[in-house]
Amino acid sequence: MRMTLQHIPTRRLAFVRVTGPFGQGNAQAIADIRQWASRRGLLRDDAILCGIPRDDPSVTPPDECRYDAAIVVSDGLELDGAVGDDSLHGGEYAVFDVPHTAEGVGEAWSSIFGEIETRGLAVNNEPIFEMYTSELLARHLCQLWVPLQ
Repeated sequence: MRMTLQHIPTRRLAFVRVTGPFGQGNAQAIADIRQWASRRGLLRDDAILCGIPRDDPSVTPPDECRYDAAIVVSDGLELDGAVGDDSLHGGEYAVFDVPHTAEGVGEAWSSIFGEIETRGLAVNNEPIFEMYTSELLARHLCQLWVPLQ
């Protein structure tokens, strides 16, 4: 699995949240944010979609785990009550290209921390997120972005 280091600016997000065991409601949340974004003409080729697990399932009961399906939006976009408003924090990230399958993502989650530690890097306490773009999906990939100190 290939790791690169990238710096990104803070980005605004519109999101839909589901609560429960990771995996079960994620696909519906992604479908919901895609539908919301599509109605507003935001699903262009350059759209950036994110999946953001908000809780650590090793310490949070599965039925309390939160997952946000989000799209990067402009600061000036007026949001309605159908979506939440949040930010993706800017800074340095370790970025991993991952096969866009349940198995690929699961394997990545089990190995990324070892790879980061091997390189002498440290994770900060901002959320890790999955990134989906048209270009990545055309190659059957997604990315895991891990915030670094």
